[in-house]
Amino acid sequence: MDNTKTEIRTETKTKTNTKSFLLGMVLGGLLMFVGTTLYNSYVHSRQWGNIIDPNSKITEIYSLVNQFSILPFDKTEMLENMYRGFLDGVGDPYTQYFDREALQAFHVRTEGVYVGIGVMVSIDPIDRTITIAVPFQGAPAAEAGLLPGDKIIAVEGIDVVGRPLEEVTGMIKGPEGTTVRLTILRPYENTRFDVDVMRSRVEIPTVFHEMYLLEDELRIGYIRIEGFERVTWQQFQMALSELVSDDMEALVLDLRNNPGGLLDVVSNITNLLLPEGIITYTENVRGERNYFYSTAEHLGLPIVLLVNERSASASEVLSGALQDTGTGIVVGAQTFGKGIVQNLLYLSDGSAIKLTVAKYFTPSGASIHGIGVIPNVHVPMEESLSRRIGQLELEEDVQLQAALVIMQSLLR
Repeated sequence: MDNTKTEIRTETKTKTNTKSFLLGMVLGGLLMFVGTTLYNSYVHSRQWGNIIDPNSKITEIYSLVNQFSILPFDKTEMLENMYRGFLDGVGDPYTQYFDREALQAFHVRTEGVYVGIGVMVSIDPIDRTITIAVPFQGAPAAEAGLLPGDKIIAVEGIDVVGRPLEEVTGMIKGPEGTTVRLTILRPYENTRFDVDVMRSRVEIPTVFHEMYLLEDELRIGYIRIEGFERVTWQQFQMALSELVSDDMEALVLDLRNNPGGLLDVVSNITNLLLPEGIITYTENVRGERNYFYSTAEHLGLPIVLLVNERSASASEVLSGALQDTGTGIVVGAQTFGKGIVQNLLYLSDGSAIKLTVAKYFTPSGASIHGIGVIPNVHVPMEESLSRRIGQLELEEDVQLQAALVIMQSLLR
């Protein structure tokens, strides 16, 4: 009997639990339905079509972070990072956001005078690393042994891969006479090392020149341009004037490792070299064109241009214009292929965005974006030598040797 009663009580308890479970499912489903309906109604009231108002969404996110985050945070920094991330969504490595501090640093850099280590840097569009394009001769970076192609992956131990260009350059700059520790990746040697670099006042020396005296007393002028910054225009005029006054008979213009710069500066320089006509033109999203012209006054001497795979942007404007019009012979390796233009667009709070706003074209209407300028005479060079342009002896520089040989044949 006791066993029977026990079995009956057990069976009764199981039935009771089953009923409770079923009732719970029904009530849970009903509550879920009601809750979902209310939530959907709430979301629907906050939508533009099927998209929640972004301002409302940001407010909601901030409210949740403010209520539940156990980590300290800065609302202003969150917003600044949001602006940067928003522009990252464009998918263009040349489009970026500048807060007021970064904007000021950008202006200082393009003017060509600042306190820093003396390098021109760019963002590698493939891995988004900060890459040294040019270490200026005599400046601290060059004295410390840094080379074109070196990648800055950390500043004072802080990882900077993927960070905005101006943010990283701001971290590198500091009071004159202080040092900054950089972690460098040198891909072509597969090495990584730390180096301490002294900060000093730097006026960017973007133009270098000399005269080569060849057989038959031929006087070949040589000008190397390492970037088209604001100071470049005056430096180029001075270099060209000195060579002309020294009875230059022809010009070798070296644009190797030149990552580009300001379009108005390269247009002014090209105007001194190109006969009357079109230098380049740009075309915006509406198909509107803006033409840059050269005047009738120009050098009027044979010109050979040296380029390589790191000659980009404004360098390609100049070399493309001279090649297109038959004014110059291009020698070296195929250029980088950056045929797009960025403008600074200012925001009402003193910040700005740098946005790709146009493509540029050579005088014949060719776009070099993603293609580059193809040399008239292809002369390969070892990578280890190519990155040391400006530091090579003539006996090492096979591309410059080729340019001088071509110039000799032209003059003869």
